[in-house]
Amino acid sequence: MNRIHIRNFCCALPALVLLVALAGCAPKQRVPLDCVPEQVTIYVDGHALEETPDELELRADEPHKIYFKGKGYEPQLIVLESGTDSDGVAALAPAEVCVELVAVEVERSLTLTPEVEPTPASPAPSP
Repeated sequence: MNRIHIRNFCCALPALVLLVALAGCAPKQRVPLDCVPEQVTIYVDGHALEETPDELELRADEPHKIYFKGKGYEPQLIVLESGTDSDGVAALAPAEVCVELVAVEVERSLTLTPEVEPTPASPAPSP
C-alpha cells in the first residue's frame, strides 16, 4: 500500500513543480506612477504600500485597482484593465498612471455662545 502512495506522489510532483513555475512566469508590466501630492497612501488591490514608488510592477494578465487617499484630499480610484496589445501579448491600460488629487474644501464657521445671559435694557427715564 505504501508503494502506491509513493508512486502517486512521484507522478504528481513534476506536475506540481510545473504549475508553480507557470504561475511565477505570469506576464508582468511596469506601470509608471506619478502622484500629486506625494504624501498620500496608495493601495494596490487592497494592500497599502509603505512608500510611494515611481513605478509599479504588476501582472499584466489581470486587472488591478489603485486607490489614492490623503488627508485633506478627495480619494481617487484608478482601474487598470487587462487586455492584449497589437502583438497579442497581455497588457494593462492605461499604461501610465498620473493622479492629481483635489483638495477638499472645508467650510469653516465660527459660532459664539455667550457665557452670561445679557441683561435686559432698562427702560428710558420718563420726562
